[in-house]
Amino acid sequence: MRTYEAIDIISKTIIADGLCEAILMKGSIGRGDDDAYSDVDMYAVVKKDVMELFLEKRITYLNSYLPTLYLEHVNFVGEQIVAIFQNGLHFDLYAVTEETLPHTDQAKIIYDPNHKYDDYIAEVKTLSIDQLAGYFNDALYYFIEADGAYNRKNYPWASMIMSSSIAESAILLRYLYDKDYAYLGLKKINEIIPTEQFSWLSEASANMNKEGFLVGTNYIIKILDYVVQHIDNDIRSRLNLTFFQWIKANLGSSLFVLE
Repeated sequence: MRTYEAIDIISKTIIADGLCEAILMKGSIGRGDDDAYSDVDMYAVVKKDVMELFLEKRITYLNSYLPTLYLEHVNFVGEQIVAIFQNGLHFDLYAVTEETLPHTDQAKIIYDPNHKYDDYIAEVKTLSIDQLAGYFNDALYYFIEADGAYNRKNYPWASMIMSSSIAESAILLRYLYDKDYAYLGLKKINEIIPTEQFSWLSEASANMNKEGFLVGTNYIIKILDYVVQHIDNDIRSRLNLTFFQWIKANLGSSLFVLE
């Protein structure tokens, strides 16, 4: 696959330069669930005293694979370049130190001559009850926001708002089947949840248009109903079920009423 060709060429170029202590792959490659469409998350662990030199050479490292169409400098968990190559591959190159390397995901070690990461352990990011309740309540809040845009006949904006409701509902739905990676939400969710529940998400997304909002929003309600029925009692007790029942009662009568 092009991902592994890019990893091989770029990592060898970085290693040959002698500025890097270790290279780890994260994201879907680190978890081992990547496919031909996956992007690349490469973490180069660099000592502080040569970090500036390494940063200056990042584009050279990337260009050792192919010329780039797009480059963006970001500082998320560390200095990062987002690159898109001429073959369409999305490649994120992170420059971190041993101290700033995040341990919040599985990692595949591809270079570690001093065996610093033999005992690498990923921190579990299972969502808390407060976070899950927040996603549920936000998914409902977006109904009110989107209805305002809908009544103003700004259908593209209403669709954008409701896409957030779909995304937050997907996190809750995924949590039922994949607690540790529920935070990934819609990403590869079709491989995680049952076909029927995935069809609800698909229909919700497909109907976010002027004529379809009522259909799409009803599918979101169906998803949230399913979550309420199947989620643990301690989480259910924290959900704003009063607001949920109000949304259900008003959908189609005062919410998303097509004139």
